Amino acid sequence: MKRLNELLTGEQGTVCQLEAANELLVRQCKTLGLTPGAVIEVLRQSRGTGPMQIKCEGTLYAIRSSDAALICIKVA
Repeated sequence: MKRLNELLTGEQGTVCQLEAANELLVRQCKTLGLTPGAVIEVLRQSRGTGPMQIKCEGTLYAIRSSDAALICIKVA
């Protein structure tokens, strides 16, 4: 299992869990459909700690690297 921010461009995986310590992030992810079982693909990454662009269930999202570090992914 990896954290979302550890995936490379083009890698896909399935959301396994969200860190429960950040309740705001958990609520935002549920609203967007980034819930356990959702398939995610990394489309682009900024250098360093910049945001990354992901695709989840056909929708594109930008997510901060710090927030992506709180999402556990099972790599496909």
